Amino acid sequence: MILKGNLVDLRTMTLRERPLFFRWATRSDATPYWYGELYGDEVPSYVIFKLEWPNYYFDGSQPELGRCFMILREGRPIGQINYNKINNKDKSVELDILIAKQKDLGKGYGTDAIRTLTTYLFRAMDVRRCRIEVLAKNPRAVRAYEKAGFSHSYAYTRENIEWR
Repeated sequence: MILKGNLVDLRTMTLRERPLFFRWATRSDATPYWYGELYGDEVPSYVIFKLEWPNYYFDGSQPELGRCFMILREGRPIGQINYNKINNKDKSVELDILIAKQKDLGKGYGTDAIRTLTTYLFRAMDVRRCRIEVLAKNPRAVRAYEKAGFSHSYAYTRENIEWR
């Protein structure tokens, strides 16, 4: 499946692409915002990563539990965006996004990917609300979400880490 945005396209990821997502999350410019010192944890091994990101994120077998999409700019993979388990009570879902290289930041690609995925979720998955938990120390991500139409509703601190 391909979802067309204004600047990027989103394509469902496959199991063969999970290692690429792992590299982006653990060994790219985006890594500090996914794992490591800011989170007070270690970068996971591939074995642990596969437990955190089960097959259904990549094979489409359980779309209500979550799905990963490759972010493509003119056919070039630049990152991934996903939704997690849909809460059936209030039809809400949490999103995550990763742009792998610094050179692709600040160009509106993340904002467009967020808008494209949320439009799909509202129309095709009957989602009513999308939410994001982002590190307060990641102002670029906060701005991308705000430009995509999200508003700040609460902040909290967990294990000395501030989230918005």
